[in-house]
Amino acid sequence: NAQRSASGMLRTQTNQLFPLWTIEASYPGLTDDEARELQGFVASCKGSFEPFFWLDPEDYQATNQVLAPLGNNQFQAVMVQGSYVEPVEHIDNVTVYVNGSAVYNYTVTDGVITFASAPNGEVTADYRYYWKVRFVDDGIVVAKIYKNINQASFKLEVVR
Repeated sequence: NAQRSASGMLRTQTNQLFPLWTIEASYPGLTDDEARELQGFVASCKGSFEPFFWLDPEDYQATNQVLAPLGNNQFQAVMVQGSYVEPVEHIDNVTVYVNGSAVYNYTVTDGVITFASAPNGEVTADYRYYWKVRFVDDGIVVAKIYKNINQASFKLEVVR
């Protein structure tokens, strides 16, 4: 939220800890069956009502990522963009390392990696992360281009 006074001074404030990410996706060559499947998924989410986890085809992987400590034996998986770091809620394909060696004495719940006992050293991990999103609108646009060729597009908004 930004407001400018008559003197030109700018005042800004936010009530969000993390930015509101918007993802635009378009699919230029869906078959009729793929278009129906996509429409069915949107209907099952009740449009923008029900959030879901989105595996972004371009931004989904962390490799040798230093994890954020939450205590002695818990670590938060994160998504990094430049110098910006944000926690992620859902991860899979997880391999955890302590001082560079793979370990297996942990569990994963809601993006938090919990060890049976506190690890001694730097904790890093490889994982695939998902964005928790919802459709911005209650529907999507599907256009019939030719027999068995469809275009679809939609916008997603990250849910906190």
